[in-house]
Amino acid sequence: MTAAPQTTPHCAVCGTPVSSDAARCPSCGLSRPGARGGTVLGRHGLWLIASVLRAVYVVVLLIVVAAR
Repeated sequence: MTAAPQTTPHCAVCGTPVSSDAARCPSCGLSRPGARGGTVLGRHGLWLIASVLRAVYVVVLLIVVAAR
């Protein structure tokens, strides 16, 4: 069994090679949330999106009920 070759991560915007522990791209400055051990949509981000979608749903539902 052979070891998988280690690839250097690249910036998603400009394609510049970035070290795996760098918080930002040295060329364009893009933040890299995965480098800090987090995910793009962490626990708080997912709950925030779900809450906003639920609030929009409730507002639209109230508008439809009021229009009848």
